[in-house]
Amino acid sequence: MKKITTTFATTCLAVLALAANVSAEITNTKEALAAALKNETIAAAGEKMKLYTISGSHDGSKKRWSFTFYDGGANVHSVSVTGEGKLNYYSREKGSTRVFEDLDFTKLPAPSEVVIDDAIGKAKAALEALGFKPVDTGKIYINYYLSSEYRQKDQAKHEFRVSLPTGDAKQGKQVVFKNGKLDTITN
Repeated sequence: MKKITTTFATTCLAVLALAANVSAEITNTKEALAAALKNETIAAAGEKMKLYTISGSHDGSKKRWSFTFYDGGANVHSVSVTGEGKLNYYSREKGSTRVFEDLDFTKLPAPSEVVIDDAIGKAKAALEALGFKPVDTGKIYINYYLSSEYRQKDQAKHEFRVSLPTGDAKQGKQVVFKNGKLDTITN
């Protein structure tokens, strides 16, 4: 009887832990990346798994991110994460995209080192410094692309684009960070 009770209690705790993990609120890209890295397939690849792309959107309280990873094999691995902490994994063939031939993925930094801390806050600060007024209503988009430098194919270019609404929220600006540093601001 003691063994059955112990097993039942352990099972209940495991179910509660899973439920708590699924319902954890995720508020920013770093938290979403941390959740994506815990996916069984991504975690199993360990340090081989490198970040290839990110796309994210914030619309009020609705938040969603998609991360694509590459481990040097035939497939890219994608994990989507919602603000409620729900994850969805899928994979597809990498195709013939040149970045997989141009870059040595084993030399790239870990995914957590690529993400810019508070990219949205830094983008807002850059816009405000130029006299633009970003607004908190409307959709915010975050995109990250890994590519190789134009003339030096073996060097990685990490590019973040943050699109923010400005003025009456019907207009917007895009702030671009290249290799972690402010690069350009466009309409």
